[in-house]
Amino acid sequence: MLLETSTLLWPFCAGNKVMELYRLQLGTILAKSFLHGIGIGFAFGLSQFLLFACNSLLLWYTAVSVHEGHLKVATALKAYMVFSFATFALVEPFGLAPYILKRRNSLASVFEIIDRVPSIDPDDNTGVKPPSVYGSIEIKSIDFCYPTRPDLMVLSNFSLKVDGGQTVAMVGVSGSGKSTIISLIERFYDPVAAQILLDGRDLKQFNLRWLRSHMGLVQQEPIIFSTTIRENIIYARHNATEAEMKEAARIANAHHFISSLPHGYDTHVGMRGVDLTPGQKQRIAIARVVLKNAPILLLDEASSAIESDSSRVVQEALETLIMGNKTTILIAHRAPMMRHVDNIVVLNGGKIVEQGTHDSLSQINGLYVRLLQPHLAKGFRQHRLL
Repeated sequence: MLLETSTLLWPFCAGNKVMELYRLQLGTILAKSFLHGIGIGFAFGLSQFLLFACNSLLLWYTAVSVHEGHLKVATALKAYMVFSFATFALVEPFGLAPYILKRRNSLASVFEIIDRVPSIDPDDNTGVKPPSVYGSIEIKSIDFCYPTRPDLMVLSNFSLKVDGGQTVAMVGVSGSGKSTIISLIERFYDPVAAQILLDGRDLKQFNLRWLRSHMGLVQQEPIIFSTTIRENIIYARHNATEAEMKEAARIANAHHFISSLPHGYDTHVGMRGVDLTPGQKQRIAIARVVLKNAPILLLDEASSAIESDSSRVVQEALETLIMGNKTTILIAHRAPMMRHVDNIVVLNGGKIVEQGTHDSLSQINGLYVRLLQPHLAKGFRQHRLL
């Protein structure tokens, strides 16, 4: 920061002034560092002096005792070794004390994280595990605010019902609570009040791992692991066969580009998929969800960050994905996708302001129409409308 300031001020002949300020700052730091170093050096030197002084005294006393016949050589060696290690254990911490004191706050925060018991524990083995899932989801008058922002209510008295096998799309401006609903269904958070039901049961009654194993999630920024494409896809189901994996890739429109790579499915994608384009990463994430074959699909703006060249093939993959008989909740703002859903919910300020099919909402000419207009949608989605 100081270097940038010096560079900016140099044409105004203020370089000497900045360098003088820099020298003064270094002088203060130098004085503190010098005193701190003297203290640490003195403590370390004292601890080492005590250590070797104790060993010298002990060795002298042992030699005198052996010489005068009070101790045998074997007994003297044993005693010397025991007392030598004991003095080392007692004196050495004095030399480390400054470092321990300096790091104690960091250690306290680390152990605080280790000892923290999460309110939603994924390793909890309790909870029911029904043999089958119909997929009916009902959100009943929930209120929710994030733990880090308890003063900001994201959802207020929000209610929504999704029948099993139904596809519901959510659209709305930024901050209206769309992604929050996905997080609540996945139980990343619990609502402040009321409840969310799956097949008539509160989500809190289900075993958490079982619950998430029956949901397929495709996010706006897909999670790609630093390994091969094959392992990224079969991560959803490790016992899948080669044919099942490739069929999932075909459904996701990913098989063609994967086959064109030099190593095919064994191609390493780099850290977070850095060697792939956003569209390719998204299709791999869709293939993973297809292979998982979960009865509930959650799609969080899965095509919004895709470059225009890949947008069409990703859109086709998503349309194929939602046309099955699975319960699907998707967040999207593209008209072609909206035509394939059973119900569209328009959110603003954590509440439903419009609801219906694409045709019925288009006739209303309200917020939904404005959000889908290409030249207005971006501006609307970036601001909460009140």
